[in-house]
Amino acid sequence: MATEALPGVSLTFEPRGSDEEPLRTDVAAFLGRFRRGPVGTPVRVESWRDVLGAFGAPDGGSASPYAVRGFFENGGRTAWLLRVAGEGATARTGWSVGEAGGFGATRYEVVATSPGSWANGGRLTVRYRSSTLAGRPEVDVRVTVPGEPPESFPGLAPDALVAGVAGSRLIRLVADGPAPPPRGPGPITRSWELTLAGGEDAPPGRADYHTAMVRQAELPEPALVALPDLGTDLTGPDHEETVRGVLETVRPLLDRLVVLDVPPGLASVDKAVAFAGSLTAPGDDTAATTAAVYHPPLLVPEGTGARTVPASGHVLGVIARLDAERGAHHTPANAVILEAVDLAVAFPPAQQVRLMDAGIDLLRCTRGRGLTVWGGRTLSPVPRVRHVAHRRLLHLLVRAIRRVADPLVFEVNSPELRLTLVRSLTSVLLAAFRAGALAGDRPEQAFRVVCDDSNNPPGQDPATTVCEVEVAPAVPMEFIRLRLVLGADRGLEVIEA
Repeated sequence: MATEALPGVSLTFEPRGSDEEPLRTDVAAFLGRFRRGPVGTPVRVESWRDVLGAFGAPDGGSASPYAVRGFFENGGRTAWLLRVAGEGATARTGWSVGEAGGFGATRYEVVATSPGSWANGGRLTVRYRSSTLAGRPEVDVRVTVPGEPPESFPGLAPDALVAGVAGSRLIRLVADGPAPPPRGPGPITRSWELTLAGGEDAPPGRADYHTAMVRQAELPEPALVALPDLGTDLTGPDHEETVRGVLETVRPLLDRLVVLDVPPGLASVDKAVAFAGSLTAPGDDTAATTAAVYHPPLLVPEGTGARTVPASGHVLGVIARLDAERGAHHTPANAVILEAVDLAVAFPPAQQVRLMDAGIDLLRCTRGRGLTVWGGRTLSPVPRVRHVAHRRLLHLLVRAIRRVADPLVFEVNSPELRLTLVRSLTSVLLAAFRAGALAGDRPEQAFRVVCDDSNNPPGQDPATTVCEVEVAPAVPMEFIRLRLVLGADRGLEVIEA
């Protein structure tokens, strides 16, 4: 908030964040460990300052804060963060007000805003004055937690103390006793020094990541997903099954890409190749189209030295930057990575070939250009759906199709509905054609929308409408085929043919 005061004039400006835009394809979701913040609750942030306010500064204990910082430093504009954690304890302490008058309760409990050890040792300083120039008692509250900017709440009414500190990012007050009885004159001033304790961190498990992933899938806005701490939190079969679960959750949505990191324990070339190969179930390559793996990790500045961080956050920032500059249909390759100083590991050419053949996208450091993204493929071995640009164009089209088709779900199948649907989808595809995302010299060479008697024969359920969309993306991508089914009892279903 910015305030400017002149005699007789007071101007207050409230900053307004941007509204959610499900059609965007540059919004990322990060699932991982943070120093503090709500567990399992999605929080939308639009800057690194927002991250610091909601989740605190990086403390070196997890990779996710550094990945999110890399996202914003590389051009990302909006992200959803989900803190993943086990059932940890929340720091707290009790406070008895004694004979001080005017309070709403005889006792309060001071509780940290979120679980974890981050608030242990935090101090709450309370100063009470029974009489002031305003003629009423007042309380000043100051909150100091290690690693956090201090907070001050001066001049609060004692009986409104709980509401007065509700804006704190660090603590909450909970009335823990009855209202005090009427008393005679109490102390003129009094001070309390309270210390928070008992907070405990709990590492996340498979169930915690599954819950976070389901909640992420319920968000319409994210189009990019990263899990920077997953390879550290879970190992072996737990890690492999969790990644499979992530891909299975994302696959039916057809509107987002998961960017994975090679787990730290699998950094050797042989283990990294085996990791990439394990992510596709035998005979089922569709889940692999939803994911891309980027390797190796990066070195980023920290203090007087450097820290190793997973590449996913920086790569998502690059993808978001290119999305804003060129569009979702451009391959995120040969683009410069910002705010990183080197690769954590340098592979010789023969090992680079092995990693690329396994579907792992590499980062490289070249003289004169610095760090760049070198690959733009998903894990799918199928050539026609392998490219990241292919998938992200599909994601954009699915999002646009949902926007125009969702309002028509409860309409009865009729020539008027079909015409409306064809016109709406054609306008979306024309915009993609004019942006250079589709092949061909003319629109009719680039796409086709069919919604007539050929796929809606007489006698079909009038509550169901079928529409088929065929799109020819620009090279090196191949044909995209989508089937839309609208039904009052099933909503809108988009199927990749």
